[in-house]
Amino acid sequence: MKDNIRLLITFGFIVILALMFASTAISVSQLNYIKESMVTLVEVTGDKTAAANDLRDAIRLRMDSLKNMRLKEGRLDRDNEYQRFINHSGKYRRARESLVSLGVGQEETAIHEHLQQLIEDVQSISDEAATLLISNAPDEQVEPVLEKVGMLQKLLLERLNELIRLEQENTKKALASSRSHYSNTRNFLFLLTAVSLLFSALFMRTVIKRVSAKNQQLAYQGSHDTLTGLINRREFEQRVERTITHARAQSATHALLYLDLDQFKIVNDTCGHAAGDVLLQQLAQILLGSVRHRDTLSRLGGDEFGMLLENCPLDKAVVIANNLLSAIENYQFNWDESSYTLGISIGVVPINRSTTDIGSTMSAADSACYIAKESGRNRIQIAHLGDRRLQERHGEMQWVARLNRALEKNQFALYFQPILPCYNKSTQVRHLEILIRLIDDDGAVIVPANFFPAAEKYNLMTSIDRWVIERSLAWLAEHSHTHGSLVTIAISLSGQSISSPDMHKFVINKIGETGVSPEQLIFELTEAAAIKNITAATSFMLSLRGSGFRFALNNFGSGLSSFSYLKKLPVDFLKIDGMNIRDILSDPVDYAMVKSINELGQLLGKETIASNVETVELAEELRKLGVNYMQGHAYGRPQPLNNFIHFQGPRLVVVSS
Repeated sequence: MKDNIRLLITFGFIVILALMFASTAISVSQLNYIKESMVTLVEVTGDKTAAANDLRDAIRLRMDSLKNMRLKEGRLDRDNEYQRFINHSGKYRRARESLVSLGVGQEETAIHEHLQQLIEDVQSISDEAATLLISNAPDEQVEPVLEKVGMLQKLLLERLNELIRLEQENTKKALASSRSHYSNTRNFLFLLTAVSLLFSALFMRTVIKRVSAKNQQLAYQGSHDTLTGLINRREFEQRVERTITHARAQSATHALLYLDLDQFKIVNDTCGHAAGDVLLQQLAQILLGSVRHRDTLSRLGGDEFGMLLENCPLDKAVVIANNLLSAIENYQFNWDESSYTLGISIGVVPINRSTTDIGSTMSAADSACYIAKESGRNRIQIAHLGDRRLQERHGEMQWVARLNRALEKNQFALYFQPILPCYNKSTQVRHLEILIRLIDDDGAVIVPANFFPAAEKYNLMTSIDRWVIERSLAWLAEHSHTHGSLVTIAISLSGQSISSPDMHKFVINKIGETGVSPEQLIFELTEAAAIKNITAATSFMLSLRGSGFRFALNNFGSGLSSFSYLKKLPVDFLKIDGMNIRDILSDPVDYAMVKSINELGQLLGKETIASNVETVELAEELRKLGVNYMQGHAYGRPQPLNNFIHFQGPRLVVVSS
């Protein structure tokens, strides 16, 4: 469409420019033609008139010379007059030749032919008269000849006068023709200008019409979803905002419904995106058929829809929502001889005078829909002020925004906690666990327990893990040897990261960029994440172990299936869960569990790490049990990673008494 409009505008401007150029060219051409015609006409007419006048003057002078020769008495005087006669005759011939050379028209031809005959006769008689006069012939012999000369010259003058009058008439005709030609040219130019203006008007009308249609199309596309034809999220939110303003000004009651399809992903993944698109189109028509004419239905994105019910109290909105549930329940989607039933979760939010803004309204509707989905799907959840679940959902969404901002503005910070051996070892290796903290806008340090649940629920853990890996390797590249010891770091990975298809490539690329040895890096996976994603976890660990990376199973002992899965996981370390470590001095069950985990780990060739070691007594008991490493506040609290070069923690935590 855009290319057609550009082509039309280009063609139109070319035509307009061509018409303007044609008008200008014709105007200049015609004006030059008229000018040249007038110049030629004036010159030729003037030359012809001048030649005719010269010829007439020469005839008169010749006649005067003949008369003077008759009156002269002396021979010498007559000879002089005869000489003047001859001179006048030369002027006469030149004038005649000039007149003939200028050319003659059809009307002038007859006059010229008669003039030619008269000129020859006059020339002959004049010469005869001059001869008689110069020879002093008697009057009775000269008189008849002079009379004949006078008669012929009179006739010749009349014809010359007639020729002059004809030239004047021709001049008048040429002027009239020029005026007519000028008038025709002017009229033609007026016509061409009118055509140009008409074409320009039609062209502008067409362009305006096309552009208006294009603008309408763009406006429609900007406010509607291309797949379903429903209004899009931006337009829907604008209408909701206007409705909120109306509710606050007029004390009216409206309702907002947030709809999320259940089982849509199954259809989309099983049958393909084409089937998903058809399903969305059919559902849009079903939803439209289940609401009032004045209600607004929008596709908010993906499989989410929004519905604005204007002038609709809450109880009526619930009835409409139940009708939507029934309509979707009764609908069956058929594709390639397969049938699918779907459900829909609906969050309902009343809009009234107490509604503050669109942001909180949409957030409340989204949260209510999410709660409906978590509560079993295919149900309605009304957003009530003070609802605990809504507040929790709202808090999670706030964490999502804060975490995204922290990733964008680099508001995370790396901390470390030392992992120390339980016995004196000659090895010169310092082990650290890398921890992450969120630095709030006011400088407060926030521990992961506050924001990890939201990050895990909304799939932000992979981004956070990548941030930690990238910054940790960059730091380790600069501090791989500190105080003469090789530094080894342990980084925790989430279940989302080990299931990410490109995490392996990311780690290898960062190792290549920083030059860090893979032997200096240990990845920790929680027992729950590893067991939940046992296939992905095993594949991830095996793919990196071949490059020299090592792995630790974190929080071991917190799950119910730990021992049965331990043989399948290619880990190098078992990190015993701190909840089991904490009470081994007073709880025989915890003591037995820690002892059995350590013995099983040693039997499988895995080193054990005790976490959350808080006292020296606890550390001594762990040493007796044969645990390899310990980590806890008693011998090293988490602190900023930049402080590590100044850290002079104990090389041995416990010295046997």
